[in-house]
Amino acid sequence: MNKRMLLYVLLLVGLSLAFERPKLDLSGMIMVHAYADWNTDESNVVHRYESMLDLDFDVRFNDRWSAWLEIEAMGMAMDGMEEMEGMDMGDDATMDPVHPTVVFNGAYVQYAPSERLAFRIGDLNYFEGLFKNYYDFGDPRDDAAGIRQKSIRGVEFLWNGLQLNVGFGSGSNDQSCYYHYMFGEYMGMDCKEGLTYEIHAAYDFEIAGQVFRPYADYKSYQRKDFNELYAGLDISLSSEHFALHGLYGYHSVFLASDDAVSNHVFLAEPSFEFSRFCIIGSLFYAVIDDPERTFLEMTTRPEYFFVAVEPSVALLESLSIGIPLEYHTNTLEKDEDLQSWRVGGRFYFNVPSYKINIISMVLADIPDDKDWPSEGNKNDPSLIFGVEVMFDF
Repeated sequence: MNKRMLLYVLLLVGLSLAFERPKLDLSGMIMVHAYADWNTDESNVVHRYESMLDLDFDVRFNDRWSAWLEIEAMGMAMDGMEEMEGMDMGDDATMDPVHPTVVFNGAYVQYAPSERLAFRIGDLNYFEGLFKNYYDFGDPRDDAAGIRQKSIRGVEFLWNGLQLNVGFGSGSNDQSCYYHYMFGEYMGMDCKEGLTYEIHAAYDFEIAGQVFRPYADYKSYQRKDFNELYAGLDISLSSEHFALHGLYGYHSVFLASDDAVSNHVFLAEPSFEFSRFCIIGSLFYAVIDDPERTFLEMTTRPEYFFVAVEPSVALLESLSIGIPLEYHTNTLEKDEDLQSWRVGGRFYFNVPSYKINIISMVLADIPDDKDWPSEGNKNDPSLIFGVEVMFDF
């Protein structure tokens, strides 16, 4: 991975030397998080933390030709990490937050003959239907109601709001895993690499200042009856004090097969802001054919339904306080009773002129039903403490 990243850096340097007087813009973001979890039935407090450095290299050769490269260093540490599921840290990434491995996260060369038309070729990333209001689902590589971040090596065409991507899967998106079932029982998994190809299309159009974005994505595994299809509509509506982000998403696997399974997801995220007062909400619901054989694009907290509301007030220009209230099902099975509530406080401190943001939180996580296992005291309330520090440059 480090060799490939070095190759792209040298490519950008070579292109910059080939063109006359290129302009290089460097930007990025640094993030450090720290959390502590205390189960009220235990005496010990468990902590976890993560760090990330994101660097973007934007080289502009002239009005039409440019190139872009992104690299990241990301790491994480926490107790019981061997039990973590569904967390994608990127190719060759490490969980060491002190000495993280540099991760390549895309690069392309762009030709833009006009402001409305552009062509890109290289390693490309795209995603659909990100959560805008819920604080716990903020990374497109891990969480999305539509499509989590996909990485392909191919071409991209942009014209008047139309986006078209064609290529083959790269990184974790290049793995084809077939889940074998017999008489409804899981019999194992067969994974192969180098077989995936993908085509993605989306279109942004505005009506009276409101944005509508239909999208579709087809992923071929070159296996009979085992391909994937995504489709949906993402909308963003706004007025003077009110805004609404909504999404309908469809996902189907095992296409053209008698065993085809799918899910339908619905997301509504309203927000209201007036003077120093603001309230935001997220409501998510999924209709799932078979939770064992299909999956949602949310991986941080897989569940078929959750609702969260957070009113907040700005005490000062740089200081706000929010009170989140949440209800979670914590399962993809509607017959299971694993509900829980979250309530607490979140404190926002920001310095816009320096792009500095500090968020601290105290949350109570309260299990609410009988199916919670007693092992590990998962049926007991917990307290979550956290501090997140981020700045851009």
